[in-house]
Amino acid sequence: MSVPAVSVLMSVYNGAPWVRDAVASVLAQTAGDLELIVIDDGSTDATPELLAAVRDSRVRTERQARVGLTRALNQALARARAPLVARLDADDLALPERLARQRAFLDAHPDVGLLGTGARAVDAAGREVAWIRPPEDDGALRRVLIRRNPFVHSSVMMRRAVVERAGGYDETLPVAQDYDLWMRMSRLARLANLSEPLVVRRLLPGRVTAMRDAERLRAEARVRWRAVRRGAYPWWCALFAARPALALAVPAAWRRALRRARGSRDHL
Repeated sequence: MSVPAVSVLMSVYNGAPWVRDAVASVLAQTAGDLELIVIDDGSTDATPELLAAVRDSRVRTERQARVGLTRALNQALARARAPLVARLDADDLALPERLARQRAFLDAHPDVGLLGTGARAVDAAGREVAWIRPPEDDGALRRVLIRRNPFVHSSVMMRRAVVERAGGYDETLPVAQDYDLWMRMSRLARLANLSEPLVVRRLLPGRVTAMRDAERLRAEARVRWRAVRRGAYPWWCALFAARPALALAVPAAWRRALRRARGSRDHL
């Protein structure tokens, strides 16, 4: 079996309303030299039947008892055969040119190990609510990284060798596992984003950011403290590590309202 150019990693749990469209968006890529590795993480809805109905040899599906997103992504990563790995959440969509554009950029920039893109954010009804325009160059991304996560997880393409050298996803983190991985990969390679919105991100009520806000804040504080302790950022950046901990003292409803307001300001 020939080695594909890109391995797309997807984990799904009870994704019946969306997973078929997510899979179809990967298979419709203009750069078709790919494999899609789908870990069905213990779904109890129609997800297994929907995945079984996909008739494309590029799709590799594995069903297992539920272990959570972080471990499922590491399992998908361990099965990847391509030198480049890309991510897509089971409720998001990749636009047709996404993988081709990212592959072309990485071919032209061999020092870049992590490449994301912009995104269109839509609500459950498909109405566009925001455009996510992240910083693009390595310097800007490093300045922002200690303050917030400047990558859309569903949009990233990574060099598998760099991900493996970084140790993959930290399985002690049930949330913010992507933010932690970016921080560790930043020690090994340059970072970049394409400004074009090459993925569609669905903002659904059940996403981790809405359901597990306190857990996310604790994880972000941990990731930032690690970066400061190992000398990746100067000591005064400990202020950014303390900020999530301070936010935990704010009522959850206030935090959600502030995040929505900040997201509208930053992304529109």
